[in-house]
Amino acid sequence: MPDKTASDTSKLTLLGNPNSGYGFDKPSADGLEVFDNKHPGSKYVVGLDCYEFTSVCPMTGQPDFGRIQIAYIPKDLLVESKSLKLYLFSYRNHGAFHEDCVNLIADDLTKAMSPLYLRVYGDFNPRGGIAIKPVATRFAENLNGDTYSELTSLVAGYDSVTRTGHR
Repeated sequence: MPDKTASDTSKLTLLGNPNSGYGFDKPSADGLEVFDNKHPGSKYVVGLDCYEFTSVCPMTGQPDFGRIQIAYIPKDLLVESKSLKLYLFSYRNHGAFHEDCVNLIADDLTKAMSPLYLRVYGDFNPRGGIAIKPVATRFAENLNGDTYSELTSLVAGYDSVTRTGHR
């Protein structure tokens, strides 16, 4: 039986490192660090909120501000939060539409972790009187109908709890 208290963190280079570099224009999945899920047999939701996401409009160069909310059900790996923070900061001077940012984040997190389920929601501040709120979802390949239903039900429960403010 695997040791539930031990986790291979030897690959983590950013957590606790005072010399972490901040890149502001080239988002890349290569900077995302992951660690082992100590509960791979359990299905649970991990929620991550980035309240200070910024990127720039690819047409005007004007800054776009918003909140990125990530919810995922891990399989074997979880994303390390400091590497995620640095990754999301790397969008600061990156020119992309909101929908593109959200889908790139979803693709990169899927590449890094291969979760059972992943949702990235962008709640962007209005520009020109319109708030854009894209959502990108990803599911693991080859899920059967029962597993799909179980995952969506688990996420719906998570959404219900977080919507009411329980922490």
